[in-house]
Amino acid sequence: MASRGAPIGNQNAFKHGLSAISDRRSNGTLTPDEQSIREEILAGLLADKGGEAQTSTATKILAEVIASDAAWLVAFNKATDTVMESNQKARSNPKALATLDGYKRGLVNSLTGNLTRFGFDKVTKVESLRDIIDEMTEDDETSENSSQDAPGTTQNEDGNG
Repeated sequence: MASRGAPIGNQNAFKHGLSAISDRRSNGTLTPDEQSIREEILAGLLADKGGEAQTSTATKILAEVIASDAAWLVAFNKATDTVMESNQKARSNPKALATLDGYKRGLVNSLTGNLTRFGFDKVTKVESLRDIIDEMTEDDETSENSSQDAPGTTQNEDGNG
């Protein structure tokens, strides 16, 4: 009786670690490291737009999507590196490479499009006139205090040294 299926070593039924990450992504579960990366990216994106108080709700939502996609991209890249290190045959198999790329391609396209919508410019924080005046008053008070009582000097009753 002849054996059925592809010869041993055939990569048609290529199995890899990215399917587990793909399942985690559909469930929306990030590891603590990935969550930390997501939070760091989100904070940076909001800071680039002048801070959370200056950012519209729509922009905050877009920043959340971008941060999540970026965290998932890090996870996919780590998994791809692990697969390539542990399965040397995958490196030379176009079907295996296409499968690995297929998992990541949609994520990269989504991330690229959302970053374009978000914008690459950095917005300076808008300060109110009151904030600027308060800062100037604080600066004046600290410079007066430091020059008022310089070491080794004494003052007369009229304030002259």
